[in-house]
Amino acid sequence: MISSRTAYTFLISFVAAFGGFVFGYDLVIIAGANTILKEYFDLTDRQFGFVTASADFGCIAGPLLGAWLCDLIGRKRTLIFAGILFGLSAIGTALPRDVDTFNLFRIVGGVGMGICSIASPMYLVEVAPARMRGRLGLMFQLAVCFGALSSVLVAWQLAAHLPDEVSWRWMFASEIPAVLGFVACLGIVPLSPRWLAEKNREDEALAVLTRVDGPERAKEAMADIHESIKAESGTFSELFLPGMRRVLFIGICLGLFCNLTGWSGIARYTPHLFQQAGYESVSDSLEASVYIFLGIIFLTLISIWLVDKAGRRVIWNCATFANMCILILAGLVFHLHLQGVWVVMMVFLIAVPHAMATAPLPWLMMSEIFPTRIRARAVAICTTFLWIASFLAPQIFPIVGEFSERMIGSNALIFLVFAFFCLLALLFGLTLLPETKGRTLEEIADRWLKKDQART
Repeated sequence: MISSRTAYTFLISFVAAFGGFVFGYDLVIIAGANTILKEYFDLTDRQFGFVTASADFGCIAGPLLGAWLCDLIGRKRTLIFAGILFGLSAIGTALPRDVDTFNLFRIVGGVGMGICSIASPMYLVEVAPARMRGRLGLMFQLAVCFGALSSVLVAWQLAAHLPDEVSWRWMFASEIPAVLGFVACLGIVPLSPRWLAEKNREDEALAVLTRVDGPERAKEAMADIHESIKAESGTFSELFLPGMRRVLFIGICLGLFCNLTGWSGIARYTPHLFQQAGYESVSDSLEASVYIFLGIIFLTLISIWLVDKAGRRVIWNCATFANMCILILAGLVFHLHLQGVWVVMMVFLIAVPHAMATAPLPWLMMSEIFPTRIRARAVAICTTFLWIASFLAPQIFPIVGEFSERMIGSNALIFLVFAFFCLLALLFGLTLLPETKGRTLEEIADRWLKKDQART
């Protein structure tokens, strides 16, 4: 029997994670439209890459703006602001007459994504009890997956029933209902207890913690938060203390490897790859993509079940090793020009380790490993690097693909490049990645502070 406190915690976490749904929808809807856009606007390979990655370009600015807003107005109000930007982007990308206007509004939406990518995971880990934090923290990634799947389903149906010159506009306009629902539902979400404590609104913070985890645990959590805040200056300079330099480097690596290990560069080109593999129409290639994203949701659910049992580090190391092997095999499949089920199978296998580790764990751990007073600033820096990598991966995909075709007669080199980054991610996991399973946020922060004191 689920207690009322647990049900309430899941409810507010679900609403906060719904930002991930809009995020995933907005990010992946381009996969359904970019092949059409290439012909509609007569794009070169470089222009095609930027159209696909333009939202990621906007995401680079989002985290720093989001960090400032998170500290100024709180995580909840920051999510509302991100929702407004999503809405503007949906309208603007549905109506443009030229590619520059389209890119401009995709960048606006990207800023919203960047803001959401810092505010939503941060809120989730700050409101969740330690024993539930892994599962609730990964709700953001699960929502991203549902958003991505929904966008592919909608794009598939629109491409199947409308002419190309109209269908892509409705693909972007279809985001509007989700945005309106997200902003409306945020009305039931309380402010973050840790943000309230920082603003000396202790009674309100205690009330939120009590409703989430009961009066006894709430008092313990408040005491831990107070001790954490006293020990931290909350300035950017704190990030460069000896103990914090190490954790900042870990956070940056998590952000980079989230998007440089294969799937992020491939996901928005799956219909394009499937067309190369024999699926002639846009709707057929999108239908094949649906099964990939269904599988990703199932794998993310497995990750949610495992993360507080097996631990973050074990999952990361197993997944990055498997990803490296799969990408090498994928390179062979594409070099031999195998088609049909072989391509679908390889794309799905590339998605497996990403869905179970390299996608969800960075979002969770970047919000876990930093002390409360500097969390927003630190996560902003790490998320900025994440979005730089997210912009580069799809941006270079068609360029490297064209170079690979010219040099070796296939696009296999793309997969080998990503396999190299998986090797680096594995070495990072074996040597630097900490285990945060079962620890409170204050215990994790205390670990770095003690290391800092030991060096001074």
